[in-house]
Amino acid sequence: MNSSRTENRKPSPLPRAFLAGLIAGIAAGYVSYLLVQSIVGFIIGFVVGAVIGSQTVLSMARAKEEAQ
Repeated sequence: MNSSRTENRKPSPLPRAFLAGLIAGIAAGYVSYLLVQSIVGFIIGFVVGAVIGSQTVLSMARAKEEAQ
């Protein structure tokens, strides 16, 4: 039952990127909330942290794929 399709499959980096973005967003939102003292600061920090965190994981996965 071995086929070449299943042997060459690589796990998708998307779930890891989503989780990293969520964690980075919460951390950045909390720090931003402490500095600005408003919910708007939390929202802006969360969005920026989530984007930066997920893009970092995706770019590292892309670089690792290109190196192989």
